[in-house]
Amino acid sequence: MPLRPKFREALQLLAAATENLIAKGYAPPVLVGGAAVELYTGGAVTSGDFDFVSPWRDEFFVELRAFGFEAPDRPGWLKWALLHPDLDFGVQVVSRPLMDGKADTNRVMLVDLTAEDAVKSLSLFLIPVEDLIADRMSQALAGRKIEESMQNQAIMLYRLTETLDKTYLDRRIREETGNDASLQMLEDWTKDATNLA
Repeated sequence: MPLRPKFREALQLLAAATENLIAKGYAPPVLVGGAAVELYTGGAVTSGDFDFVSPWRDEFFVELRAFGFEAPDRPGWLKWALLHPDLDFGVQVVSRPLMDGKADTNRVMLVDLTAEDAVKSLSLFLIPVEDLIADRMSQALAGRKIEESMQNQAIMLYRLTETLDKTYLDRRIREETGNDASLQMLEDWTKDATNLA
C-alpha cells in the first residue's frame, strides 16, 4: 500500500532536517508512535503527527523551521510542538532516551525516503518494530479494559513484519507491561483476530 502523498512529503522534510542536524554533530532523532506505525504498516494505519525521541529538541526544531514547520497560534496547541501549515502535520519530541533507555538502539531502523528524481538521498531513523509492538501492547493494557485501537496496531505490526526477533520481542513486551503480557498473549490476540475475520 503506497504512503499518502502529504505524509511522504512530510517524511522527506523531516529526513532533510534530520540530515542537517546530524551534519552539525548531533545524534539523530528517532521516529516513534503512530507515524512509525503508519510507516511499518505501509499506510494501513494513519497518523496525524510525528513523535520523535531526542535529547536535542531545540536544535531539531531549528532545523525543522528551515523546512516550513512553525509554532502555530492555535488554541490548545502544545507549546513544545511544531506544525507544517501546508501539510497539516505536527511534530513533537516526546522524550529523551528511546523507550526510557530499555530499547536496544543498535536495532534502530534506517528508512530510505529518497524520491525517485532526487539528487540527494534522504533517510529517517525509526524505532525497532519489536519496541513499537511492545509499546502498543502496553498502551492497549494500560486501562481497565483493553484499548482496541492499540491492540489492533500491535496485531497488525506483528502480522505484517516478516522478520522479528521473537526473544527480544517477548522481553520487551514483558518489560513494557510490567510482566502483565508476553509474546504468547500477542499470538493469542492475533489468532483470535484471525478467527473473527
